[in-house]
Amino acid sequence: MPSSDPPPAPDYVGAAQAQGAANLKAAIASGQINNPNVENPFGSQTVEWDYLKSPSGKIISALPSITQKFSPEQQALYEKSLATKDIMGQKGVGLAGALAGGGLDLSGLPNAPMSAGQRREDVINAMMSRVNTDIAGRRDNTNSELIAAGIRPGTKAYQAAMEGIDRQETDARQQAILAGGQEATRDFGMDSQARQQALAEMLAQRQTPLNELSALQSGSQVNNPFAGGLGYQAGANVAPAPIAQGIANKGQAAMNQYNAQQAALGGNISAGAGLLGSLGSAAIGAY
Repeated sequence: MPSSDPPPAPDYVGAAQAQGAANLKAAIASGQINNPNVENPFGSQTVEWDYLKSPSGKIISALPSITQKFSPEQQALYEKSLATKDIMGQKGVGLAGALAGGGLDLSGLPNAPMSAGQRREDVINAMMSRVNTDIAGRRDNTNSELIAAGIRPGTKAYQAAMEGIDRQETDARQQAILAGGQEATRDFGMDSQARQQALAEMLAQRQTPLNELSALQSGSQVNNPFAGGLGYQAGANVAPAPIAQGIANKGQAAMNQYNAQQAALGGNISAGAGLLGSLGSAAIGAY
């Protein structure tokens, strides 16, 4: 006959403890899978586990100690790389101090070329200085000769003679202007080129050490052989057994069976009561 008492409640505390132990065991197994001992051409990796246990001997925690070493060849390269970086660091400090001292000192460069207009005026004045002296002397001599010949200022003959001298002066100035433009352009180009060349040499002296330092820093580096894959599949995970869920499911199944039995029992009682009622009515009718 089915029991009228419900099934006992599952031991959830015990289930939680059992599940925690299973979780810890799975975590340790996952850690061991993902941290193997490794030996390859670049170096080696060894793993040691330190287990903390309870007085009863159960594992409470596990702490791995991982030791990684370069191969002798890689260790030599690593030490050379450190030495090179130390030298570059010292060189970089020196360069940084020099750069922090200020900007470029342009005092040693050739003077910046004067403007083409100013240079042109200088050339014209230089060419006209002698012409002006000659024209002034010629104008005085012609004036004296004309007056001696009885040709006075204001007459057509005097004016015509002086206009000839003026035309000579104008022609000379035009030639000076043309020559001045050509000379100014040539001098400006030469002075600009000389200054640009000197500036390029100064910048080369400043930038060459920086370029050399950058080239050394971007050269071949020693890579950590343990940073990438080591011939095994990292990220493996061991799933713990679902102990707590299994106990909960078992308790729920027992309760479902109990409920079904109680429902069946209630149905049987109702059916028996109905049958008795029917029999009583029949007996009463017989009398």
